[in-house]
This record gives sequence, C-alpha cells and structure tokens, in this order.
Amino acid sequence: MAHPGNQCRLKPKRRQPDGNAAIPGGRSLRVSIMALFALGLIWGGVGWGVSWLAEQRVHTVRVKGAFRHIDPTVVEDIVRGKLGGGKTYFRIPLAEIRQAVTSIPWVAEATVERRWPDRIEVEVQEHRPVARWGDGDFIDDRMNRFHIGSTLGFEHLPLLTGPDGQERRLIKVLIDLDERFESWGTRVAELRLTDRWSWSLRLESDLRIEFGRREPVEAIASLLSLLPLLGKDRMALLQSIDLRYPYGFAVVWKTYQPDVEAPPEPPGAVPPA
Repeated sequence: MAHPGNQCRLKPKRRQPDGNAAIPGGRSLRVSIMALFALGLIWGGVGWGVSWLAEQRVHTVRVKGAFRHIDPTVVEDIVRGKLGGGKTYFRIPLAEIRQAVTSIPWVAEATVERRWPDRIEVEVQEHRPVARWGDGDFIDDRMNRFHIGSTLGFEHLPLLTGPDGQERRLIKVLIDLDERFESWGTRVAELRLTDRWSWSLRLESDLRIEFGRREPVEAIASLLSLLPLLGKDRMALLQSIDLRYPYGFAVVWKTYQPDVEAPPEPPGAVPPA
C-alpha cells in the first residue's frame, strides 16, 4: 500500500456547459470585440470612400491638339455643356462628348478620357485638306471627304470633280500625275472624272489635257516622252492637248498676233476629227 504522503491530490475537472466548447476568457473576448470593431471601421471607411468618389465632379477640361481652323474654346464649351445636369466623374458620357466634338466641321478625330481626380482631356485632330472637291467639300490627307460649306481661301489646292465614291481614286491619280509633271515645274490644278468615266485636267501652267476614257497615268507616259522634242519654248505655247485619238494626239496653240508665225505641229500630231 502506498504511503499516504506519496499520493497526489487530484482536482476534479471543470465541466463545460452543455458539454461543448470552453467559454473564452475575458482577454479573448475583448480581442474578438476589438477585431469586429476594427472590421466595421474598415468597411465603413470603404463605403464612405466609394460614396465620396461617386459624388466627385469634373472641374477641369483640357483640350489638346494642333489647331489651325478650330477654336479650342469652342471644343471646351461643347464638353462643359455635356458635363451639366449633375453628372459625376464616373457618369461622364464619354461617347456622347466625342460624338459632339467630332460634329465640328474641321474635326477629323477626337479622343475623350478621364484624368483623376477631376479632369477631362480631349485630344483633337484636325482635317488637313489636300484638295478641294466640288463647290464646298475637301479631301484630307487620309483620303476622307469632309464638308465645310465653302472652299473660299483654298484656291491654291487642286480642284477635284467626280462621281460620289470616287474620291480615293481621284486622289491617287492626282498624286501620280503630280510626280510625272514635277520635271515640268508644274502641278495639276484641276482633275475631272465625268459620269461617263472620261478624264480631263488643267495644269497650273494652264495647259489642258483631254484623256477620254484612257487612264491618265498611262496615257501621260507616252505624251511626256514626245513633248520634249518640241523644246521648252514651244512647250510653253501649248494651250491644250487631246489624247482621245488611238494613234496620236492633237494640240491647240495659244493665240498669236497676226504678224507672229504659229509654231509647227509636233511630231505624231493629227488633226481633230
């Protein structure tokens, strides 16, 4: 039998209520409450921040671009007009603003972007006209046709006339012809394509050329190989050239005084039909 002094005194185990988990001590309970409180503050802050962002207004409008024909203040006024009615930063109608800006006649392209925290940036690209089209339109350097209403003040640009939908074709022919006439020191002033697909042009030197239905670039190649035979002096006296003949061409000379002898017909010329 063991000595009574060697026996351990056993404490009865504390029973848990209902036989489940132990009740947390006071410290653990305080930590849990503080964590819940902190989490509530975080969510409250996030909610307040989202609400604050949603109520922000645009205060600055910046218009960028190289302007020659457009007043940037007109663009800014259009943008600010679309920002009215209580629209907030995230409710800005970007597509609607872009459409309104591109409706300005000289605007070729526009991009509209938000810039945090309260700015809108609009970048505008102007049409750069390279030719006139008809009475009131232009063709730009992208070969797009645009309408202004008047070509007054742009008489230095070549004038193109042709059926609708043929703008790119005429521009391409114009460029190719200008390359070939560069050696003459002149350029195309007018290029015309009729509804019957007949071509004609007038140079800056005032020489007129009729091509008929022949492709101008192909037809001019043979002509330029023959004209130098006339010499520069006689070439300067040409008034018009008719290339509508299958085996030659006809020329008309500028008028002379009665005592001045007209130059002879160039090689290969045939009388008009």
